[in-house]
Amino acid sequence: MKKVSSRNIVLGMLGLATVLSIGGTVSGTLAWYAYATRAALLYSGTSVFDNGQLEIGVKSSNQISELVDLGMDEETHNGSYYYFAPAGEGLSSTYMNAYLSARGYASDTLMPVTSGRFNHEDTNYNTHHLLTAPNTEVRNPDATHNLAPYATYSQITFAFKTFKTNANGEREYVSGQELWLTYVQTRASQSSTGNVAKAMRMYINRDESFYGVNNGFIFNPSVEQSGATKVAGLLNLGYDETYDFDDHGEIIYGDYSLKSGASDDGISDGPYTGENLIWDVNNKWNWESKPYNEQNQQEFADTFTATHSASAPRYYENLDNLDIKTAKYLGTDDVVQAKDSNGILANPDGKKTSVCITGGESVGYIGEFDATIYLEGWDFSVIDKEQSHKFDFQLRFETNRL
Repeated sequence: MKKVSSRNIVLGMLGLATVLSIGGTVSGTLAWYAYATRAALLYSGTSVFDNGQLEIGVKSSNQISELVDLGMDEETHNGSYYYFAPAGEGLSSTYMNAYLSARGYASDTLMPVTSGRFNHEDTNYNTHHLLTAPNTEVRNPDATHNLAPYATYSQITFAFKTFKTNANGEREYVSGQELWLTYVQTRASQSSTGNVAKAMRMYINRDESFYGVNNGFIFNPSVEQSGATKVAGLLNLGYDETYDFDDHGEIIYGDYSLKSGASDDGISDGPYTGENLIWDVNNKWNWESKPYNEQNQQEFADTFTATHSASAPRYYENLDNLDIKTAKYLGTDDVVQAKDSNGILANPDGKKTSVCITGGESVGYIGEFDATIYLEGWDFSVIDKEQSHKFDFQLRFETNRL
């Protein structure tokens, strides 16, 4: 059955579960729908510039004794617990799985969620919340406003300390040292194919006292240029090659409004009677002409591209009359910092591209920032055809030599 009972569904994306393995493969999956396909993710962890003067760790509001048992050093500052790997080493998969699991976040499974409308430059829409998606079993529109459970995404508070060694061979920790993200990679794993890595997002939230209020932004590590993800449109959630519909016609999921000056929303007065072809109503491919014919069109069908059902009382011919809202993001050109000709890292043109700055003695000379790692379900890459595909996600942080 294709018919969906509720029309005013606010958020939508394909139900695709993804295995998150930090530093190695793990078993276990969690389907968004009972019948959904899976994809696998290898999160390759984080590394630090190996100059022997940088320590990387994580922060927790609760004590995690398992991290100490695994060899991390524990510190407490202002009621919070910090766990650091040995100097010059990164965060291993063992460390990260223990850290995330202890705090209730996804350690071996990610599921598609959405930020909904977001713009880091607009004070009305720069609060970042991850929300659950609807599916064909969700009948209550209010249910789609639910916050995403912790188990569907990962949240890591990275912590850093920088130090120099004095004449007595003792470490002297240094305040005021900025840290930059200098390398990031999202790609299909060598043993896999596919494009699901393009759906990876990381919300970076930095210290307000140094970077200013409301400085958080969404980072899309798979693109160079900044852009936006559309967070509304027609969907084929049941994956039967037909856009979802109810008694009123095809359903627009997500955040949208009627464009100023538009007299109607563009819906037709009767059932669709045209050719039974795949339509790109969401402008996924930005096609100037259909790249298919009756013989090969089905290979283009997915969550975002489908046929119009002849059973729908109405149908959307296009979404030109609607203002589809977006979630804006920054690409690598605006986030990943390169060294200058002298090998020095610096903030360009007065912009603070660093992710944190080390504090003073009262905070243990620690710099920190929050990273929320998730799959944006409205990304066009989140489709059933990505089943069993794996991808790597790697980060590297550096500071200038002391």
